[in-house]
Amino acid sequence: MSVSQMTSTCQSRKNGQHPQGKPRAFMYCPQRNFLRLFVTAVISLLAVSCGQSKVSQCNQMIQVANQAVSDAKVVTSGVQEDNPQAEAMRQAAAVMNKASEEMNAIDVTDETLQDYQASFVNMYRDMSHAMGDYALAFEQDDYQAAKAAEMNFLQAMTPNKQLADNLNAYCSGH
Repeated sequence: MSVSQMTSTCQSRKNGQHPQGKPRAFMYCPQRNFLRLFVTAVISLLAVSCGQSKVSQCNQMIQVANQAVSDAKVVTSGVQEDNPQAEAMRQAAAVMNKASEEMNAIDVTDETLQDYQASFVNMYRDMSHAMGDYALAFEQDDYQAAKAAEMNFLQAMTPNKQLADNLNAYCSGH
């Protein structure tokens, strides 16, 4: 059977007719199968791209979180004569504020990741405020305010490990 005969046979079958008056049976119709193959490929690509989108969003969030920890360690480990504690805390507050802004700037479409994103943003913002308050209290020799800022910092930092573990577990599919 030639390609033109198959095409006309496929056309007549679309109209509910069999070219030889026989009962309808499955016949290979290249155009229809190509269309099905094309639609299946497009759907598969969309599904894969959605998966990459989640992976990409996870990677961006994890990168911001790791960078915040790394930058905070650098700043706070430099507490010496040339970088007094109040200045180190002020710099660490700036690092956490930057992390909050960067985390918030990530375009997240996955609802679960949006919840994690909001939690990280709030945690970094609260840590930043507490560090700034501590720096101010330290400069003013206000022991009570420094103690309160320290408590606020510890409270803000409490969900950090669990939040990071949960994000890593969600992103790795566990």
